[in-house]
Amino acid sequence: MANVPRTLKVLSIDAKGLNIPGKRHAALREFTSLHADVVLMQETHFSHARPPSFKNHKYPTGYFSNTAAGKVCGTAVLFSRSTPFSNSTSLLDPAGRYTFVKGQIGAQWYTFVSVYLPNRQQHSCSRRSIARMADFQEGILVVGGNLNLPLDTRLDTSRGVTSTPHTIFCRTRLALQSLRLMDCWRSLFPSTRDYTYYSAPHQLYTRLDYIFLPFGSMHLLESAAIGPMTWSDHCPVLITLASPLARPREKLWRLNESLLTDPQIKEGLHDTLRNYFTENDTPDCSPQIIWETHK
Repeated sequence: MANVPRTLKVLSIDAKGLNIPGKRHAALREFTSLHADVVLMQETHFSHARPPSFKNHKYPTGYFSNTAAGKVCGTAVLFSRSTPFSNSTSLLDPAGRYTFVKGQIGAQWYTFVSVYLPNRQQHSCSRRSIARMADFQEGILVVGGNLNLPLDTRLDTSRGVTSTPHTIFCRTRLALQSLRLMDCWRSLFPSTRDYTYYSAPHQLYTRLDYIFLPFGSMHLLESAAIGPMTWSDHCPVLITLASPLARPREKLWRLNESLLTDPQIKEGLHDTLRNYFTENDTPDCSPQIIWETHK
């Protein structure tokens, strides 16, 4: 059977805590409905000592960075059952700020990163994370996470301004540029305003959640979207990548022609056709309609 290319869908979402069972079930249902192959999560808030189970038959494999400081931070990378991820190696942050996982999908190496920056001194944390990332990564790098920072204050905030010092913006962008990381959604929508988080106390919409690809891998990007806010107080970001995966082409029905060599089947077909023409040869039905219907 012929195969056709299959894309790889990567989703990034800030969960804002997953210690409530109903919220974990809602999250997994949404990942399934969006057909996400890889999920990059932030703020899982799992306890390091006794983390809850977060998997089902659709997403049986996960890597989690939980902190001993309590139910704060926490990052994770999940893989769907249909994604043949193998030969994996992970690097987990004891503070729960990042989860790095690398391995093969098909014959291609990938490195998936989920990162959660603090709401202050983002540039310091991003610089340390990217330095470790540079040593760890192999193959195609995909980075998703909540930077707690709008990278473009003019477009990524509803007011066009922010109280974050300008030096933090500059140094965070420099850290990203050191690996030539590009904002997938912004690269496809260079002048569009859309947001992933709403702060009720400040009455401010901002885009804090991102997925990045290195410049050399941007040709693999097929689509990027910001989804609606549902079970979390952040919107998911979803990208679609060209991948080495393949899926079977949909089947088209064809007659098994070997059946026509069976004498009993041939005789049954002849009887059916004879009966069809006999029963439908009536004065109110023209020969052309009978013939076309027969075909």
